[in-house]
Amino acid sequence: MTTSYVLERQKELKAYKKIMRDAEKAAVEKMEEEKELRHAANEARIKAKVERIARGEAALVKASVSIEAPKAAVAETAEESPKPKAKAKVSFKKKSVVEEQDDASEEG
Repeated sequence: MTTSYVLERQKELKAYKKIMRDAEKAAVEKMEEEKELRHAANEARIKAKVERIARGEAALVKASVSIEAPKAAVAETAEESPKPKAKAKVSFKKKSVVEEQDDASEEG
């Protein structure tokens, strides 16, 4: 015979598992819906591109990005203050473990 607290624990576990399955099912449905939306947006983009090509229009050009040449490096002068040195690292050594010796005199 099973005790009451075991039966209650089993009921709680079943309820928890049901909640987890429902949450997992909702997450999967949400992912599928997002996937369908991305697919629909991709199809619309491709359809617009095919129509534009069929009309003979030039492809859309994204906003041009101007790239500038890097500036020449300026030589550092000795007038600048020197960088402070990094602090020395502190290392800790492990202390050796000293085993206690049993003395007969300490016991009663």
